Amino acid sequence: MIRTASYAPHLGSALAAGFMLVAALAYNLGANSGEAEARAVAAPADRDSRQLASSWPGVIRVEAADRIETMRETVGAEPSVIPSEPVHPTHSASIVTPRRPQLAVIIDDVGLDVMAARRLIALDAPVTLSILPYAEAASVIAREAAEAGREVFVHLPMEPVGVEDPGPHALTEFQSPSEMASRMTWAFSRVPGAVGFNNHMGSRLTSDRRAMDAMFSTSGLPRSMLFVDSLTHPRSQAASAARAAGLTAMTRDVFLDHVPDEASVSVQLNQALALAMQNGQAIAIGHPRPETLAVLADLSRRAEAVGVELVTISALGAVQAQAADS
Repeated sequence: MIRTASYAPHLGSALAAGFMLVAALAYNLGANSGEAEARAVAAPADRDSRQLASSWPGVIRVEAADRIETMRETVGAEPSVIPSEPVHPTHSASIVTPRRPQLAVIIDDVGLDVMAARRLIALDAPVTLSILPYAEAASVIAREAAEAGREVFVHLPMEPVGVEDPGPHALTEFQSPSEMASRMTWAFSRVPGAVGFNNHMGSRLTSDRRAMDAMFSTSGLPRSMLFVDSLTHPRSQAASAARAAGLTAMTRDVFLDHVPDEASVSVQLNQALALAMQNGQAIAIGHPRPETLAVLADLSRRAEAVGVELVTISALGAVQAQAADS
C-alpha cells in the first residue's frame, strides 16, 4: 500500500502545490519557448532506445497537471510546462515519503572531461558523480570527489540495442557469470569509494532478466551497495533483479539533457522538481555538458524556492530501506 505523503500538511492543498510549482517554473517563463518545451516533452528516454520511447507499459501520467489546471482556473496563471514524463510504477510504489519532497541528481559519463568533473565537484548541491571506469582520470576524479564530500557511483558500461559502443570492458548478453563478475570487479577497482552504480547504455542487457539475475547473483557486491536503473529500456529488468539479489534499487525518473540546450534542460529540471513534489522523491540523470552545468549552477536556489530538498542517492536509499523494514 502506498503511504500518503507526510509533507502534505506543509503544502496545505493541491492549490498550494500549484503555487509552489509556479515559483519553480517562473525562472523560465521568459526563456523557454514553446518549441523548446515540445522538444523536451517529445524527447525519448535515452539515445539507445529512441524507437521504444512511445511504448512504455503501464504509463502513469503526472497528476501535477490537474493541480496546475486548478491553479490556473483560480488565479489565471499558467507555468511554462506541464510535467508529462511517465512515473515508473515500481519506483513510486516503494517510496515512504519523507517530511520534505526530495530530489537526487546523478551526473553520468564523468571522467572523460576532467575540468567538467571538477566543476561538478565544486557545485553547491549534493550531486552524485557516476564515473566511467574506463576513463583515464577515473580514479583521480573519484578521490577528489570523495575528499570534497561528494557521493561517487560507477557508471557501469552495458550492452545497448543497436551498434553504439558502450566502451571497453562492457557487460554483454552472452558473457558467462564469471566473466561478468570479473568485469564488475575491474570497474569498481577503477572508482575507489563508490557506494553504488548505474548502467551506462545497457538497453539490451537490462531488458534480459536472465542476464540481470546472473550479473547480480554472481557479482559479490556487498548488500550496502546501491543500484539505480538508468531506465534506458522501457522493459528493463535491472531494478527488479537487483532487489531480488538483496540490493537497494531505484529507478531514474527524468533525463535532464536528452536535448542539449539550456532551455530544454531547464524544462526537464522543472519536471524533476514537480515529480519530487508530487511523489515525495525523484531521481534525475544528466551529463557533464556545458548546457547542463550552466543550469545546475542554479539548482540549489530553484529547489529551495519550492521546498524541495536536494539529497544524495544514499539518502533516498535509506528511505527505501526504512520502507522495507516497516
